[in-house]
Amino acid sequence: MRGKSVVTIVTIFIIAGALICFYFLAPSLLARSNDQLSVFQDNASSSVTGNEIVRENAHNGTTSWQIPAGDESTTQIQAYAGATSVRPGKSIVLYVSTQVPQMRYRIDIFRMGWYNGLGGRLMDSVLDLPGQAQGYFDAASNQLVNCSSCTIAKDTGLIETHWKASYTLKIPLGWTSGVYLAKFTDINAKQSYVPFDVLGSLHSAYLAVTPDTTYESYNNWGGSSLYDADQLFQGTAVAKMATKVSFDKPYAIENGSSQVLVFIAQTVRWMERQGYDVSYASDIDVQVTPHLLNTHKAYISLGHDEYWTKTMRSEVEDARNKGVGLAFMGANALYWQMRFEPDSAGVPNRTVVCYKVETANNDLGRDPMYNVDNSVVTSFWRDPVVGRPENALVGIMFSNLNHDQNGFSWTVAPQAGNLPLLKGTNLQPGQAYGCGLVGYEWDRAQLNPNGTPGNPSYSSTTPKNLQIISASATVSSETKLADVSNSAYYIAPSGAMVFATGSLYWEVSLDKYRLHPDINCGFKDTAIPGMQALMKNVMGALVVKHNPNGF
Repeated sequence: MRGKSVVTIVTIFIIAGALICFYFLAPSLLARSNDQLSVFQDNASSSVTGNEIVRENAHNGTTSWQIPAGDESTTQIQAYAGATSVRPGKSIVLYVSTQVPQMRYRIDIFRMGWYNGLGGRLMDSVLDLPGQAQGYFDAASNQLVNCSSCTIAKDTGLIETHWKASYTLKIPLGWTSGVYLAKFTDINAKQSYVPFDVLGSLHSAYLAVTPDTTYESYNNWGGSSLYDADQLFQGTAVAKMATKVSFDKPYAIENGSSQVLVFIAQTVRWMERQGYDVSYASDIDVQVTPHLLNTHKAYISLGHDEYWTKTMRSEVEDARNKGVGLAFMGANALYWQMRFEPDSAGVPNRTVVCYKVETANNDLGRDPMYNVDNSVVTSFWRDPVVGRPENALVGIMFSNLNHDQNGFSWTVAPQAGNLPLLKGTNLQPGQAYGCGLVGYEWDRAQLNPNGTPGNPSYSSTTPKNLQIISASATVSSETKLADVSNSAYYIAPSGAMVFATGSLYWEVSLDKYRLHPDINCGFKDTAIPGMQALMKNVMGALVVKHNPNGF
């Protein structure tokens, strides 16, 4: 009898304890199931102090990743990597050319992040390497010099260096996923960069993707890019505009860093300062790894993400349709369709192909895939030959540009005051913020289903529940007409939120770092707290599912 009494008493205590736990925990559990409440709960932020990004940024940082003014290499040392990304435990090959034979140089490898505001961490140094004079590009004269191994295709403008490998960097297993910069310094302190990503967890909440195809499309090293190919190569003129560009050459933009320090660094610094559970990848990883996005809760397109393949788009659309949130941090995303080809050595995905044909120009036949497979013809996504306008995915689409001034202020839309994403931001409807945040290219909402302004033949598919956050006044330098830039979001039928800034320099509102302080802003470059708060709301909303009718 006594044993039974003890069992009864213990059972009563267990039941009572369970009821007490349910009483205190049930409201929290119910709140988490309610989209309207959980949208602003930052489920993957710095409150989760044990994630890899938090631990990584506890290490000592440095500013030595920066190139001091006057030490920028012009022709002295140039380099590129044999891949855009690499996994820990694997190797990445670096190709280096010094202007002077046997010029000694060093390589310092930095991971970009917050690191208490210092922006980077020195991961490794390789000292006293012998240089190889393999040729160089002199941007001042637009000449490719002493590159006997370089080849150029006169019909396409494709340049490949065929340099000999200089150093193989094995990535230690302990290196954290991130955006990395290899900095090359010759004996005279002339310095240049090579960017690459270190891949990480397949199950992080956020996957931030670098737009390497766009890096390369604008890369005019050797005088050839998808925007120009007007140099003389060995005395022979080539096509005015290249249709193919290779990853087998250095970046000629921003000392080799391409977009990393201009557009992307601020978002990386801010995300890591907040402690988000993020890993990094190249857009080429989206191309070659099926369903890469589906093991994450959210996908973040970093920087100026303009050139996409059919596979890339299908992968991102599939992820959205399965409930993965999307954020497009720059403007002019998903503008041109491109394809990949292998390089001359047979390495896949090393050549970006884009003929830039248009139905309106009656030149579709320049692309060999026209009337073979029109779904991969390299035209605008909105062109009828492809018929997949970018706003069907992004929500908004490229509208115009202005290269006569650096940008415009970002202005909250008058009707946006009650939008949930503005909750707690103190951003006021109709008020302008920052200087130059809407950069030299911008997007807008296209609400006319019969085409886009200026060209009714282009298709436009705006999501039905698109919500406009900003309406920033702009002026086109081409047409001289007034225009508007919109930041916006929508909820997909899967419940995934898709957010787009519509602004090329929106990311710089998140952090005070600037590669080039803006003289037009009186050098008063700083983060904007209200826009940081907005981005925090966005990050929270990306990782939960919502009512498809909106929130």
